[in-house]
Amino acid sequence: MKRIMIIMVATLFTIFAFANVAAASGPWGYQPEVPAKLLK
Repeated sequence: MKRIMIIMVATLFTIFAFANVAAASGPWGYQPEVPAKLLK
């Protein structure tokens, strides 16, 4: 029973981590302004 609980918790953390990565890397994620010196 203890092993099953550990596997379930690890699975939930993995799903949560993948969801955060997907949310951060989408087109609506954090996109800072590009400095003018880098645009030249």
